[in-house]
Amino acid sequence: MWICDTRLPDGSQADVQIETDRIQAIVPPTNRTGDRRGGALTPGLAEPHVHLDAALLGARAPNRSGTLREGIANWAMLRAGLTADDVNERASATLQQYRRHGVFRVRTHVDTGSAVAVDALLALRDVERTRGTELQVVAFPQEGILRAPQRRRAWEDAVAKGCDAVGAIPHFERTADEGHASVRLAFDLAERHGLPVDLHCDETDDPWSRNLEVACAEAIDRGWKGRVVAGHCTALHGMPGPYVAKVCELVAEAGVQVVVNPLDNTVLQGRWDTGPVRRGLAPVAALWTAGASVGIGHDSVVDPWYRLGTANLLDPAWLLVHVGHLTSEEQMGRVWRALWDDNHRAFGGAPVPRVGERGPWLWWADADPVEILRTRALPERVGA
Repeated sequence: MWICDTRLPDGSQADVQIETDRIQAIVPPTNRTGDRRGGALTPGLAEPHVHLDAALLGARAPNRSGTLREGIANWAMLRAGLTADDVNERASATLQQYRRHGVFRVRTHVDTGSAVAVDALLALRDVERTRGTELQVVAFPQEGILRAPQRRRAWEDAVAKGCDAVGAIPHFERTADEGHASVRLAFDLAERHGLPVDLHCDETDDPWSRNLEVACAEAIDRGWKGRVVAGHCTALHGMPGPYVAKVCELVAEAGVQVVVNPLDNTVLQGRWDTGPVRRGLAPVAALWTAGASVGIGHDSVVDPWYRLGTANLLDPAWLLVHVGHLTSEEQMGRVWRALWDDNHRAFGGAPVPRVGERGPWLWWADADPVEILRTRALPERVGA
């Protein structure tokens, strides 16, 4: 397959030949006849934050209040009845949806309160590799690790079974001190197993939830730059501006990546606000200005927290542009780029189009990021 006069990730134009996902040639644009012309060529997309164990369960326990806490309570009720076949079937169907939308790398959190879900997703990881999806599994204690002794044991057991990263949910622990302690326990456990850390961090409207700073301090003190992800971080939207600036600088110094989840958090956050209602989003522009890396996650696909997920990463990207006030040409381009660049950070970085490099590769009929976000048109996998 020849894709002629197409835009590469570095902004240059080229004719690119691809065969079975591998780039065979990159040459200056010519007038040759190709299979595709124009548009843009990028790596496949990556999903840095989703919950496959809960995917497609939303109709079984509707979240009537729309709050994070009811979502957790509904999930806990459903979790007790999970079977391996059910988890496998729903997760497989969701990953098939992701592939249709050009997503071939997925990091899922699995609730360590269900050994059934942990075992099912770890087994699915190997199966999905044969289907073309690189799947990572994060050991995630949905209801905390210090609220009850068995929760910590289940969390540690899940990591020992072979999870790819260690998670925690410090803002859900009983006290601020226990939340901070859970962050350090996550780093300790990850260090013992040689794994990265991926936290649900400060997913709350409480501006006094300060676990992100603790995670950054641990990353700096342990020399873990590039090995820590902090998901959500919505407490930042309620903090004073000078404090937000300080935290954003700390995030950049620590090399922690913040993953925002606009679809869920614009729905779940601000439920106690009587006006103005906060947008439920970490300050992406401020994080960029400080030099921090930001990923964009879908988070939920028709689950007890969010019923409207489609497994199309252009949806949260489109919403982020609006609620994040990221409407300059440069900002919209950066939002689109995150899907095929920053989102790959947890997977070791995005593939770079060069001769001999294997994809998967996506071709976008329009090279303009603004048009891609406006229309949310699907890319085409090329060379497969």
